[in-house]
Amino acid sequence: MYLSEKCKQIDDETFTLQIQKDRDFKILQLTDLHLGFGVLSKGKDKLALDAVKKIIEKTKPDLIVLTGDSIFPFLPKAGTLNNRKQAKKLMAFLDRFEIPYTLVFGNHDCEMGSTCNKEDLAELYKQGKYCIFTEGRKNLTGVGNFLIELVDDTGKVLLPLVMLDSNMYGEGGWFFSGFDRIQDDQVDWCMERLTILKQENPDIQAMAFFHMPLREFKEAYEKMKLGDKSVIYQHGSIAEKHEYFGISKYPGTFFDKAVENGVIKWMFCGHDHLNTLSLTYKGIQMTYGMSIDYLGYNGMKKNYIQRGGTLIERKTDGTVEIGMVPLGSVVSTRVRGVEKRK
Repeated sequence: MYLSEKCKQIDDETFTLQIQKDRDFKILQLTDLHLGFGVLSKGKDKLALDAVKKIIEKTKPDLIVLTGDSIFPFLPKAGTLNNRKQAKKLMAFLDRFEIPYTLVFGNHDCEMGSTCNKEDLAELYKQGKYCIFTEGRKNLTGVGNFLIELVDDTGKVLLPLVMLDSNMYGEGGWFFSGFDRIQDDQVDWCMERLTILKQENPDIQAMAFFHMPLREFKEAYEKMKLGDKSVIYQHGSIAEKHEYFGISKYPGTFFDKAVENGVIKWMFCGHDHLNTLSLTYKGIQMTYGMSIDYLGYNGMKKNYIQRGGTLIERKTDGTVEIGMVPLGSVVSTRVRGVEKRK
């Protein structure tokens, strides 16, 4: 685990990471790497790793956040179910950059029949030389619910980063039961932690990172299509077939509670590999990270407009800028059949 004079673990669910007040702090979101590290995926893994290397070298981030489906223990595509080996290879690759990184789980990091469950993977990730990770409270739904508090040299919290497990599949089964969501006990925990920070600093603002998009993301997009001016287009597009959002069919409370609480101003997800949209709705900017995937979706090698990373920059004055970092030279801004430009 990455622990140093700048990074300390405070308890089972909290890290502090000291940042410099006189320079911008850069967070690189990478999502849906879908690394197989198996006999069937060698060529596509090389493409994915080369893409990650290129983006990291281009952006030179201070922190890397992986928002799920980093590994893909799916036998027909990877040729292996050994996600223990996959996690170790991922950590070895990332550790070489000597940049702190953290992650949340997606719905594919532990496939049915894979070697490790999320608890096993949590123990592995804690061994990464530059990895900041903990499983969080044992009594909470999911694995990997924790905070990384960006602090100044006095210990003052400047920007809390909330890491949340959006879980995998719903009640009664595996994939065919539909996608899960951030559960109520996780929501309550998150809001309690943010309320404490808000009592210390009423102006505090936070970011949340998780894998699967919230239902409100689709809601905001549909309102924007109807001309609702309260939804603000930021960047990106919806390129999934039939404007698909991989949201849960189960109601969730996270977005409404976040609006009510008022601290979270930015949310970042992955999951839908061809969506890169970023919208502001009810005071919260919801952003799909650009994906890396060469292995998950069929024919992904031929796609290019979605592949890249998302750069999040906290400026020295506390403002935040978010932008796409495409692997190629083309970025799609096509939404609703017309091009949206700022």
